[in-house]
Amino acid sequence: MPKFLLAGLALALMAGCSTKADRPAPADSVPSPTPQATADTTTPPPTVSPPSTAPVTATTRPSPKPPAVPTTKPATRPTPAPTTAPAPAPVASTAPTPDPYHPAPRDTLDVDAYQGWKQFELNCSRCHGEYAVGTSFAPALVVSLKEGGTIPTKEMFITTVCAGRLDKGMPSWCALGLEMNKIDQIYQYVKGRADGKIAAGRPAQRQ
Repeated sequence: MPKFLLAGLALALMAGCSTKADRPAPADSVPSPTPQATADTTTPPPTVSPPSTAPVTATTRPSPKPPAVPTTKPATRPTPAPTTAPAPAPVASTAPTPDPYHPAPRDTLDVDAYQGWKQFELNCSRCHGEYAVGTSFAPALVVSLKEGGTIPTKEMFITTVCAGRLDKGMPSWCALGLEMNKIDQIYQYVKGRADGKIAAGRPAQRQ
């Protein structure tokens, strides 16, 4: 092909390309403009810093001194007396403690009857029992000397005591040296027991 034809073809192509480039682009192909960023006019929240973890040293202040207390005490009202009377305090008993071996006297006897009790306890009680109430081997003189008993009179009593009853184991007290006045005193005591004038128990002597 001749060179002038090639050159003309090249110029035609170049002209076509430039004409195409100068044409405006269609509306659909035009890219939309990039929206501009809207400025944020709101104030950002303040940044709160975390509390410090460093130990806080408390500063101690000297406590103020308390006010001086007055030395004089305020006057107090007297306490009213209770309406009910208090219970009386227990009174210590002055009575002696009972002694089973030394009981208190039951009766106060004259001198002869009191001596008769002593002689009876000394010589007769081992057989006729304490206070003439009898035993299993000797009679109770509080029964024998009653009216209608086996020894109803003073004469029979003195005779029996002085001579004894040897067949029943009672010795002769006159032979043993018991004086007659002591036998008479024993009778006064035993007769008082038989008549109920003297109670059982240790008597006292009338002064």
